[in-house]
Amino acid sequence: MNWRTFSLFITLGFAILAQVESIVRAADEAPEELLKMIASLLVNKDREFQAAGLDYVRKGAHGEKATKLFIEQITSLPSESQVSLLNALSDRGDVSARPAVIDLSKNSKDESVRVAAFRALGSLGSESDLPMLAELLASKSTAEQAAARESLSRIRGDGVSRELAKMLGGASGPLKASLIDVLSRRRAKNAVEAFVAATTDENQKVREAAMNAMGQLGGSDRIAVMLPGILKATKGGERDNAEKQVALVCSRIDKEDQRADILIKAMESVPVQDRDQLLSLVGRVGGKKLVDYVGGIATGEDASRRKLAIDALSKWPDGSVAKMLKEITEKTADAEERNAAFQAYIKVCAARDKRSDKQRLDSMKEALSIAKTPDEKKLVINRSRTAYAVETLRFVLPFLDDAEFDQITCETIVELAHHREVRDPNKAEFDKALDKVIEKSKNATVVERAKAYKKGETWSRS
Repeated sequence: MNWRTFSLFITLGFAILAQVESIVRAADEAPEELLKMIASLLVNKDREFQAAGLDYVRKGAHGEKATKLFIEQITSLPSESQVSLLNALSDRGDVSARPAVIDLSKNSKDESVRVAAFRALGSLGSESDLPMLAELLASKSTAEQAAARESLSRIRGDGVSRELAKMLGGASGPLKASLIDVLSRRRAKNAVEAFVAATTDENQKVREAAMNAMGQLGGSDRIAVMLPGILKATKGGERDNAEKQVALVCSRIDKEDQRADILIKAMESVPVQDRDQLLSLVGRVGGKKLVDYVGGIATGEDASRRKLAIDALSKWPDGSVAKMLKEITEKTADAEERNAAFQAYIKVCAARDKRSDKQRLDSMKEALSIAKTPDEKKLVINRSRTAYAVETLRFVLPFLDDAEFDQITCETIVELAHHREVRDPNKAEFDKALDKVIEKSKNATVVERAKAYKKGETWSRS
């Protein structure tokens, strides 16, 4: 067959398909001959024709008779095509395909087919499929786990969330954590009490899943019952995440003063000896009313409490506590406390909050004026990069000529140059600075970035 003949064949083929489509879409239920024609497309070795057939499965050829005919073709297809047809049947949403999908999920020897069948149950399955899908959440196959989680999150039915919540009672470990995650995705507010109980579970994965669920579904009236979950969490990543979830719930309280009052009242429900452990949470929530609450402790007589409060101030979501941290830095006689306060000061000064870039840079200039050690100066140079302005380039540029600070300055300059809206209007200044970076930097990536920015190219972080 020459190229002209082949092209004619393809053109005629798609013309026929277009006619089939117009007939199929116009009918409530496609005629049997047309169904057979569509079915033949599914087994056609040409991918274009297969794709056309799958499109009809999804959107046309209505009725159970059509679904039955399509399902009958599935065992004659290779695995890859079976997966495609299962996906199309899932989109079609005709639950009469469910028995065949269940059969494939149990009997296919190909994992990709089983996974597609499990995923299809999200739109084709019923409450009777919940035990099987829930069991798969503990499968050794991560693909099967993911498909089951997706289907359990999507499967329809008034009693689905209620049945899944009942399963929590007999579950433990990773399975319990997965069920909580599914219920959270389903926005199952009827399971909130179970989530609360799980925030202090002995299993870390369960606690994390429960705190994440509460972060999504919890209201202001649940803040107090989430606090024991923070205290139960292991210090480090788990504790940080638990605090962020409570802070997320707090953020949904619109009025700042009301947010502070509710949080302070919730903390009163915690034993006195444990309340200081929640100061970090207070810092994440922030707000003017809470500044005095934490600030009084940060400047108090108890050194151990001051340490916790300074850490809390370092987590403040904006620069409103910068002045307080600067005063602590300047006044303290304790070297360790000064270091912690200075680092916290720089962190909040660099926050990308509602302040302008000029205000952010002015804060960095103030910080440099009280920096005592080379490490403190390096920290200022490093964090100045969050002030997106050519004035920041001018501020850090002199440090390129000091061997003690030139490398961190090179990094800050390329970070500033990364922002085209700052770089392009000031190309001459940036090009001159980038030439110096190329000359002085010992970091190959920094040099690569400098060269790219000089050419006006973009650069993507790996």
